[in-house]
Amino acid sequence: MIVCPSCRQVNEEESQLCVRCGHSLEPGPVQLMPVQRTEAERPPIEIRAPKPPSPWRAVVVIGVLVLGLVGAGVWVLIRPNPCRGTNFTSTNFGYCLTVPRGWQAEEARFGSSVTLDQFSIPSQAATVLVEAVDLSTGASLDQFAQAVRAKDEQSGLSPGAMSDTNVDGVPARQWDLSVATDTGTAYQVREVVVVRNDVGWRFTLNDLADSFDQHAGSFEEMLRSFRFR
Repeated sequence: MIVCPSCRQVNEEESQLCVRCGHSLEPGPVQLMPVQRTEAERPPIEIRAPKPPSPWRAVVVIGVLVLGLVGAGVWVLIRPNPCRGTNFTSTNFGYCLTVPRGWQAEEARFGSSVTLDQFSIPSQAATVLVEAVDLSTGASLDQFAQAVRAKDEQSGLSPGAMSDTNVDGVPARQWDLSVATDTGTAYQVREVVVVRNDVGWRFTLNDLADSFDQHAGSFEEMLRSFRFR
């Protein structure tokens, strides 16, 4: 049998024309027409409702959040405390250190806008000043050291040779200065500078030249105990 490509009528095998529409049944390229079906003959279209979200998804998400919060809390509790073992934490800058016996800590104000941390020995000339200033992004230790040395020179001081040191494991520079007053009193100064996270730190020991070596040991002790927070 031959199915008419035009009207889908079934014809005898030897037929050359469709008995219904007269379309040629000769072999050749043809385009089959879609099957024509009535409304009742068409299969029903089933639209399935989407699956409801799994109740476990919310449980998993909440569980992950809880674990994250618990982990953060545990980390806060067990993380090393950089100030453990020290006896002074600055309220002006982000650091702590151990104040040597016989020294006391206090704020030092210079003008109306500059506040430094000061450590001193009562009734003696030795003082240690700690200062932290914001630097331009990417400022290097050498640039900061040169800026501090320039300030020393502007004050009429002559900075000595620089040497390498470190503060809390961060590379630092230090140098000494000497100055004499009009009355002949000789003073000695030691500057230590360090740069960390675009902040320049300056540590200065001022003392009479006669007692400088004695108090320089306490100054070094303070720097060894210094911890960034």
